[in-house]
Amino acid sequence: MALLQNLLTTVSKMSSWTLLLSIIGLFPVCLALYRLFLHPLSHIPGPWFACISSAFLHIICYQGTESRVFAHYHRKYKSPVLRIAPNSVSVSDGAALHTIYVAGGGLPKDSRYRNFRIEGHETIFSSINPAFRDLRAKAVLPLFAPSRIRTSGENNGAIQQSVEKFVALLEKEKQEACQGRGNHHRVDILDLTSKLSIDILTGYLFDKVYGGLNEHDNNNKMNIGSSVPKHKRLSATPFVLAIVAFSRFSLLPNWIFTIVFSIWFRVAMRETDLVVSLGKVESFMNELMAETETQLGRPGVSMEETRSQCKGVMFAGADSTALVQSTILFHLIQQPAVLTRLKAEVEGTTPSTELQSLPYLRAVFREGLRLALTNPTRMTRIVTTPDAKGINVSGFHLPPGTIVGAAPYIFHLNEEVFPDPLKFQPERWLEEKRDGPGESQLRALRDRDTFPFGLGGRICLGRNLATYQVLSTTKAIVQSGVLEGARTCQERIEMIGWFNAEIKEHHLEIEWNS
Repeated sequence: MALLQNLLTTVSKMSSWTLLLSIIGLFPVCLALYRLFLHPLSHIPGPWFACISSAFLHIICYQGTESRVFAHYHRKYKSPVLRIAPNSVSVSDGAALHTIYVAGGGLPKDSRYRNFRIEGHETIFSSINPAFRDLRAKAVLPLFAPSRIRTSGENNGAIQQSVEKFVALLEKEKQEACQGRGNHHRVDILDLTSKLSIDILTGYLFDKVYGGLNEHDNNNKMNIGSSVPKHKRLSATPFVLAIVAFSRFSLLPNWIFTIVFSIWFRVAMRETDLVVSLGKVESFMNELMAETETQLGRPGVSMEETRSQCKGVMFAGADSTALVQSTILFHLIQQPAVLTRLKAEVEGTTPSTELQSLPYLRAVFREGLRLALTNPTRMTRIVTTPDAKGINVSGFHLPPGTIVGAAPYIFHLNEEVFPDPLKFQPERWLEEKRDGPGESQLRALRDRDTFPFGLGGRICLGRNLATYQVLSTTKAIVQSGVLEGARTCQERIEMIGWFNAEIKEHHLEIEWNS
């Protein structure tokens, strides 16, 4: 009682300004204590500094270390659900994936995805409105039918033409190396596969090829961050990298993101490469809009939006698939035994051979998907339920409004499911006769815990095209023998883990000795 009286006496002697400043100074302390001990998520383990402020989450998102940091804390706290911000959690339990992404159509996307709009327009990926997304997804879904894709991969279709040109360019590079044009003749396979990917996607979907492979010209070399002469880099690359880089801000509230991105973009536009790249992409889009009627150019979808949707597709075509393809080629070169086994399987096959009938090729592809980690961070969703009671995940209750997500990085590199997780080992995906009694169960966990294309109703629409492209290109490359005698110029692939992964310095080089 005496303590309370003394406190009241002290307060009464304070001036109004002093009292106001004291209250303001106490507010952060009270808020931190509330978030630590009284918040609806206070029962979920996590580092205290992450529980009281979102600053930690924004910092690691900007740095591209988000998924690695979460993996560390999941291990430290030995918890399948980790609190990584005042109102956000990360999940590492494969049994929870169905609840978050599949059941009842999955939890809806949170407002973060509005930051992925292109030129102010919602895209199939960025939209959080199911009706908006479904209209556009329904319009383009027939384009990704397996039978239609396979036709383009045969009979001199757009896919087959681009793959053959890609193989021919690599063979030309190898021939120049073997003829002694420089002791270290290097090729950036990330750049070359980006050119392949953008040409296949534009040629297949738009019936108009961007021309990335045509930019790979021996007479147009320049130095980019290295003393080694390189072919001219894909003109769309600065455009692609700009989209990849701004995802570092994607967790910001949309109104703050708009301001930050506006400032960042003005600074970025001082770079000549980006200005030229945007001009090239814009020129291609102008020609495309003038010459063709795209699948989205129909009632309910304006031409301005169609233009933005097509730019979003071009970004995906020059980025994710190229990352998977270059990752596979990198590991095939590093592991001659894998290359030899794959060559034995594809020898004698023809362009009409059903790719899915080649089990080791499929296994190489799945292992490449696992390690490429094209989208390594959490695919965030917001907890909403009709009864407003929230959901239960892995023994933890998540109230409505909680942001929840699972990061493919944590699942794809889980050593309990994938022993020696950084090793490229296609045999993981094969049913071998020598399999032990627990191998079938482990294989079921691998199938459940890998989701390179996402899960549920928001799964990637272009997965069939990406799958066919990588399978057919890998088969053609191995059949050609062009990788024999090659070696990688670095020991391992180093990634930056933004929402869309990026290989450090955006190059992945191989070489042949003269």
